[in-house]
Amino acid sequence: MNNNLLRPARTAVALAMAAVLAACATGPATNAQLSEARRAYDMAAADAQVVRSAPVEMRQAQAALEKADAAARSGDDVSEVNHYAYLARQRTEVAVQAGRIAQSEEAVTQAQARRDSILINARTREAEAQRDAAEKARMSAEQSRVSAEQQLAAALAAQQQASAANARASTLQAQLAELQAKQTDRGMVLTLGDVLFDTARSTLRPGAMRTVDQLAQFLEKNQAQKILIEGHTDSVGSDESNRELSLRRAEAVKRALTDRRIASERVQINGLGEGYPVASNDNAEGRQRNRRVEVIFSDESGAIKARSN
Repeated sequence: MNNNLLRPARTAVALAMAAVLAACATGPATNAQLSEARRAYDMAAADAQVVRSAPVEMRQAQAALEKADAAARSGDDVSEVNHYAYLARQRTEVAVQAGRIAQSEEAVTQAQARRDSILINARTREAEAQRDAAEKARMSAEQSRVSAEQQLAAALAAQQQASAANARASTLQAQLAELQAKQTDRGMVLTLGDVLFDTARSTLRPGAMRTVDQLAQFLEKNQAQKILIEGHTDSVGSDESNRELSLRRAEAVKRALTDRRIASERVQINGLGEGYPVASNDNAEGRQRNRRVEVIFSDESGAIKARSN
């Protein structure tokens, strides 16, 4: 075909490509949080270990990123864009932590394989020593060397196990942060405000179920985790009625969790009434802050730190 006929078509294609690139350059990348979320996702997506170990989290991160891009392109409020960018970053971080755990576990497996190989070699040498009494002295030295190698392999395996435990702890912290739990002297604590209940009632409002669902999903992912649910009230009313109301509210949250197949033995409850205020009861704002339910998370061993008086 005549090149003179092709030249206008090529020019049109080049102009179209330039227009697409210009549109991308002025799109979502102008939002700093969205750019950072995209950069973190791209790095995770380039890591085969992360993609293989956390496909669900990566898909969730990609979906959140696409929503952030769409919001940015539609000119939505920047808080909407930042919200989806934050979700994408959190899901990406969970995926990266899962990849690190998998990598650490693989390293532990390799260390164990090396240790097994050392043991097999040692037994072979011991068999040879039994057949050849003349080499008893040499085999004694050889056995000492093998013992040192075994200790080294065991130390390496312990180190890798510790790394895997640290990675799991990091993942747990990221998941608790996503629940908006806060670090306290008793560990991580999630506060459920009074708005989740009707006034002076212990029935959870429909709007509270999203928070309960998130808490149930976290407990489902972390089977070793236990929680203590503590109910609190303001100082209005008698001590006895306040303790009863606070206990009923704690029971309502536990019941909602057990309805979502969380084992009841993993959930303790306590009603503390007005005994532990976090604000003054002399004004409406302070009383509302005092009307709350707190969820205290255990450590990895399932232990929950007692409240200090």
